Amino acid sequence: MSTRTVAFEAPRWKPVGRLVSWSATGFVALLCWVLLYGWLAHRLWNLDLPIQNSLNLMLAGALIVSGVVVALIWFELVRHWACQLHSSRWRALSIAQMLDLTPAQFEEYVAQRIFARQGYTVRNTPDTGDGGVDVLLTDRNGRIAVVQCKRYRSTVGEEIVRDLYGTMMHSGADRAFLVTTSAISPAAWRWAAGKPIELIDGARLVQLGRAMPNETPAIPSQHSTNQNR
Repeated sequence: MSTRTVAFEAPRWKPVGRLVSWSATGFVALLCWVLLYGWLAHRLWNLDLPIQNSLNLMLAGALIVSGVVVALIWFELVRHWACQLHSSRWRALSIAQMLDLTPAQFEEYVAQRIFARQGYTVRNTPDTGDGGVDVLLTDRNGRIAVVQCKRYRSTVGEEIVRDLYGTMMHSGADRAFLVTTSAISPAAWRWAAGKPIELIDGARLVQLGRAMPNETPAIPSQHSTNQNR
């Protein structure tokens, strides 16, 4: 089973607040570059100092190097903001708002807001005859994971996790995700420990809906949560 656990490229998230701070850093870096450019321009045109002047040469070199760095910073910022503002009709929802959705809408929210933004290919399965699989994920290497969505108010127990594990094995998937709006029982956490199953309870689901993809989330992982239970 260890091969199956490693095979699927599991999603990673980061808090959106970090992107805001990086954007502020990008603006500061751009402002510094503009000030450096203005200093060199002042020396060349207002003070009529030749470009061969040693300080002017140093300023010109610094402009070129810093310009490349600033361009790379802004390229990454634009890419990440484009990902955050991707044309999905689903915005981050609270638990109460998710409970107001139909089961089919909740499955679509999980598929699009939680996983599609990670770059996974997602496919919602039919409401009937899905074999306990609500969403199928395919990572960039073509490997498969199954997702089961539980729009519950009551605690998810161990038996549901056991059933999901059996579904994963039967479908030949590399990983499974249980996503719920409710809490998950300690017995369920213990049973999932060490298996290629990730449990996402309601509190974590809200955090992931608000987070940016592609980096490690600043929230407890399943492993660390299991150790505390």
